[in-house]
Amino acid sequence: MKQKQVTGMRQEMRLSALMEQAQVLEMPEDDFLRLVKEVEQSPLFRRLFEHERVVRRERLPGSDVSRRLFDTEAMAAADTGSFDAESLLSTRQDLAGLARKVGPDKFKRYFLYPEPELSVEEIADACGLTTEEARRINSLVDDFSVAAEFYHPSALGDRVVRYSRVAAIERGPGGFVIGYYSPGHARGRYIIDYEKLARLKEAGAFTAAEARDLRDLLRKLEMINRRRDTLFRILETVIARQNLYLETGDPKALLPFTQREAARITGLAPSSISRCLAGRSVDTPWGEKALRDFFPRPRRFRRELVARLIAGEEEPLSDELMRRRLRDNFGVAISRRAVASLRKELKIPNSWKRHRAGGGV
Repeated sequence: MKQKQVTGMRQEMRLSALMEQAQVLEMPEDDFLRLVKEVEQSPLFRRLFEHERVVRRERLPGSDVSRRLFDTEAMAAADTGSFDAESLLSTRQDLAGLARKVGPDKFKRYFLYPEPELSVEEIADACGLTTEEARRINSLVDDFSVAAEFYHPSALGDRVVRYSRVAAIERGPGGFVIGYYSPGHARGRYIIDYEKLARLKEAGAFTAAEARDLRDLLRKLEMINRRRDTLFRILETVIARQNLYLETGDPKALLPFTQREAARITGLAPSSISRCLAGRSVDTPWGEKALRDFFPRPRRFRRELVARLIAGEEEPLSDELMRRRLRDNFGVAISRRAVASLRKELKIPNSWKRHRAGGGV
């Protein structure tokens, strides 16, 4: 009886954790960034990160802050009528000025991806700053991380769907890279030394109240990690699968790609993929694009190929001829009936009627 109760409790806790994780994946970007700031500014996190060295950060491969992060032209796109816009713009200008003073390499090394063992005084000395300036940059980076959406608002969306522009897919020396707009995202995931933590607990380093807070903190860190990992894996997979589109900007170069395929490649649950895509967009070399647009359904892809064949025909092509060209030119194997169905969806008459009309559509 007792074993059944324990099993039931574990199942209930697991279900509760899954539901909570789903809520974090669906959380609006600004709310999520505020959650991260709240966690990182808590005294317990600061203790584990700065003093005990139990928690550290690890950048995700192929990712960085976006080169557009301190682009002053982007400020013009900010909604100056929004709450506290004046102070946010001031924050951006101050941060950009101090970043230029330090230089991009030192700014990244000491403020975006700092080594936890370095003190503020050591960082200030390495960058030619006063200690107060170094503290101020750290504070500005934290504020900027939360306000990232303000500086890079999405141009997509309508009254029904609100998009968050989370990153830019940018050209790098070895290919495309992910450039996050929030320094918090760019810093990557948390690495937790559970063995060291266990030793500290055994040594009585935490009070009963701190132990309770510790469980809550670790739960939040793991949820933040899963959300960041999910977004990163999706962006990484999009770059690999839709590289031809990213190179050319041709919408017809988008390959069919289902969320189920992405789930198989990344090892994520299809529901996690769907939740993470909702309401998020990225910048590409060809403009802003909703993440969902990188997942065209196979039927839509085939319909565009049929439209391309008909648009380029010298003589009206029959459905059978189009079927063969789809197979030979694009590796798409479908039936003649499927070709006819796609053609009808495009509201294009058959080859005989197109021939009667002089080859026009």
